[in-house]
Amino acid sequence: MFQQDVERGQEFRKCIECFMCQDVCHVIRDHEENKVHYAGPRFSFASPSSRCTHSTPTTRREFVKEDMGLGYCNITKCCTEVCPEHIHITDNAIIPLKERVVDADYDPVAWLGRKIRRRTKKTAADAAVQPAPSSCGLPLDRVVPGA
Repeated sequence: MFQQDVERGQEFRKCIECFMCQDVCHVIRDHEENKVHYAGPRFSFASPSSRCTHSTPTTRREFVKEDMGLGYCNITKCCTEVCPEHIHITDNAIIPLKERVVDADYDPVAWLGRKIRRRTKKTAADAAVQPAPSSCGLPLDRVVPGA
């Protein structure tokens, strides 16, 4: 782990939860319809360090993408400018989150790997135990006893 990554996590703990970043965010402030879709900058940088969101990185990534509306952020850095604790919200939280989502969903190598590894799920009828073939190569229902 690099020292830069350690300091980034410590930086988020300096937040005094004044929610000035939420108040200044134009995505929420200027567009009333976005309030139900976008959680805002405060929750964008709280989610990676928070253990209460989800347990696995995949579901956490989907949670950030779908439920928190990470795509709504326009990266104007207005939240970073007003932070009284000088937390670099956009550079150290929102952009890395966006990069992780894009890498996971749109990376051509990862896409190819998912296609190769993907297995078709069997139905219950297909997964049922099939009768073993007889020693003569015919199915058991066609073998005549005593023959």
